[in-house]
Amino acid sequence: MITVTMSKHFLSLLSLSFLLYAGACLATSSEFDRLNQCQLHNINALEPDHRVESEAGLTETWNPNHPELRCAGVSLIRRTIDPNGLHLPSFSPSPQLIFIIQGKGVLGLTLPGCPEPYEEPRSSQSRQGSRPQQPDSHQKIRRFRKGDIIAIPSGIPYWTYNNGDEPLVAISLLDTSNIANRLDSTPRVFYLGGNPKAEFPETQEGQQERHSLPVGRRAGQHQQEKESEEQNEGNSVLSGFSSEFLAQTFNTEEDIAKRLRSPRDQRNQIVKVEGGLRIINPEGQQEEKEEEEEEKHRSEQGRNGLEETICSAKIRENIANPARADLYNPRAGRISTANSLTLPILRYLRLSAEYVRLYRNGIYAPHWNIDANSLLYVIRGEGRVRIVNSQGNAVFDNKVRKGQLVVVPQNFVVAEQAGENEGLEYVVFKTNDRAAVSHVQQVFRATPADVLANAFGLRQRQVTELKLSGNDGPLVHRQPQSQSD
Repeated sequence: MITVTMSKHFLSLLSLSFLLYAGACLATSSEFDRLNQCQLHNINALEPDHRVESEAGLTETWNPNHPELRCAGVSLIRRTIDPNGLHLPSFSPSPQLIFIIQGKGVLGLTLPGCPEPYEEPRSSQSRQGSRPQQPDSHQKIRRFRKGDIIAIPSGIPYWTYNNGDEPLVAISLLDTSNIANRLDSTPRVFYLGGNPKAEFPETQEGQQERHSLPVGRRAGQHQQEKESEEQNEGNSVLSGFSSEFLAQTFNTEEDIAKRLRSPRDQRNQIVKVEGGLRIINPEGQQEEKEEEEEEKHRSEQGRNGLEETICSAKIRENIANPARADLYNPRAGRISTANSLTLPILRYLRLSAEYVRLYRNGIYAPHWNIDANSLLYVIRGEGRVRIVNSQGNAVFDNKVRKGQLVVVPQNFVVAEQAGENEGLEYVVFKTNDRAAVSHVQQVFRATPADVLANAFGLRQRQVTELKLSGNDGPLVHRQPQSQSD
């Protein structure tokens, strides 16, 4: 028995190691196609181009054809969910990284091959003569709050519900150029239910042409005319199947099957839950205890994360908490990072995130991402962003405000500065799970004085001042200018 167990354990580790190696070595053609998309001589601050209003919320998207987004190989969605609003179950071939800007809620993932260990008792009241209802079993329901980063793997369905008293606002990045996406770079969201409107209408023209192909070519030459007309109704994945087929597949009544197709549902992708969603542990105390136990169990397994399965993987981390700041200057601001070292599931998504809060007059000194493109989204406040390309040209030097998005290509040098009247708060998505950052100030300190003196035509005293008299880190508080200036 011991030999068998050890063999299975070895094979599991060997398989996982092979997948990690393959994921690190393989590259999709879309990555190479992007090489010619980054000849950017000018970068613009982008705001949402399209909006879809739903019964209980709003979905806003950026046109993925913007040159900046084509260079980064990503698409973005901003969702606002009203209290008691439910964002319907959906999935995407592109891994998603979600940042919670405002509010709180619960989220459910449907992970293939994982058990449904949670049971919710049904109401004991039932109609006379009806069969007693069985408990509702499901996979884990996860809670989240403002400042959380949430990782959604490729192809995994998830739903989101706002159980708070204020609108829930989240910004989501879809990494369309990720190796997990075996399709093209077109952003796609597949809904399991409802009748959602197109979230990226700029990309729908080609898909509509393919959708208009004769049904017989897709589903057989003997498809009935009535069934083919029925399949053209609705926009969820179940809308493409006939009611009769769904009734047979799920062993249910055809009236129920018709509702699964949602052909005339006008609520769109975010629906109102009358009376609120009934979920287990309303106060979340039991779940918090379970998460503490799971975190302890993961720590006992070791930091390498090899023994962590997808069923027990942690998918969220709060990066806005001041207590977990990675860099801090009491006068300038703080920076927190979530990567595959702090949230191991990001290794499979090949994504990471950074939260930055600059106080008034605070500066994040010039730096660049060594091995990632990045997308800066302004959460609150206002400030100024400067980006310089390899020719020494400022491709972006403008003020930014809440709700705007700025793409910073790999190795382009960027600096951020908060305004005089209010601070600047933003989140940065990065297309590498362990994105490395290099700071100009660090480079100066690590470079011999003679090299700097000859490179910039400085005296030794000036070089010493440059290397040693500056700030201790990349977060700087702007000094007020003297009157003589």
